[in-house]
Formats: sequence, structure tokens, C-alpha cells
Amino acid sequence: MSQQDLQPAAAATAATAGSASDGGIGNMTYEQREQLREIFDTMDRAGRGFIPTSKLGDILKLLGLGKPSRDALQNWAVEIDPSGTGRVDYGRLELFVSLRYDEADQRQEIMDAFRLFKPDAKEIEHARITLADLQKIAAHLGEHIPEEELREMINIADVGEAGGVNLVDFTRIMRKAGLY
Repeated sequence: MSQQDLQPAAAATAATAGSASDGGIGNMTYEQREQLREIFDTMDRAGRGFIPTSKLGDILKLLGLGKPSRDALQNWAVEIDPSGTGRVDYGRLELFVSLRYDEADQRQEIMDAFRLFKPDAKEIEHARITLADLQKIAAHLGEHIPEEELREMINIADVGEAGGVNLVDFTRIMRKAGLY
């Protein structure tokens, strides 16, 4: 079989990976779903088909999605268990976790985009995109943008008026623009 013969099959495989047709929800990989199922089954020792919503924080931490705040956990418990039973089945949990993975992916993409402006920043959370950064990027792209326009861009995005655009400002602007 030639490489050309394999291309349509590879494209079809890539198109269905992680889709609902293979039991997937959202952008969760097979391995992520498998790990979630293992965690769920471990917490559901009695085999009743549900676990306490109070375990959400532990689950997210075990999956590498961080430790959420108490407020976030309370909001999510209401979201995942609107009737207030204090428990969640695997289907609802998988949907909930897939949304958390999507959020984590978006955060990473935004941070990667921010790093394009601040490639040397050691602590990206404290970095600021300045006028000089915008001028450097514009020059690199071969664009001549008047300094006044670049200043206006900074002023519009810099909510805290600290002389530059931090990651929070950048995230807000990117989401407002519909890019994330």
C-alpha cells in the first residue's frame, strides 16, 4: 500500500478522533476519558453510578486541572447538580470535565499568544505588553503603524492604566474580539 493510499484513512481517523462517534465529549482525549472513568469508579466503590459533588475539587486536581477556589466549586456543584442531590453521574461529570479541559486549553492558547509579544518574560503573569513591544512586532511583520495608533491600542486595552497590557487585559481583549 502506498503513502497516497494511506492519506484518506489517516484523514478520516483524525477527523473522528475525540468525537461523539467514539464516545467522546468535547476535546477530551481517549486517555483523559479513561483516567476520568478510573477516578470515578474508584470513588464509586459501591457501584451505584454516582459520586458526591463534594469530590469535584479532588477530581480536577487528580486530572491536573488545578485546585479551584471554594467559590468556583460551589458554583460548579450547582451547575452539575441543579436539583441539589449532592451527587453526579458519570455522564454529567464527563461533560463538566470536558468543559474544564476546554477552558484550560483556551488559557494556554491565550498565554502562548501573549508570549509572542513578551518572549523573554520569566513570569508571564507579571509581564506587560508595552508600546516598545508593539513597535517591535509591527516592524517584524513589516507593518508601519503610527506610534499614536499603537499608543491608542495600549490605552484601550490597559484597564488598570499601568502603562502596558497585562495578561488579564490581554485575555479580556482577545475574548471580546471573539478570538477565544
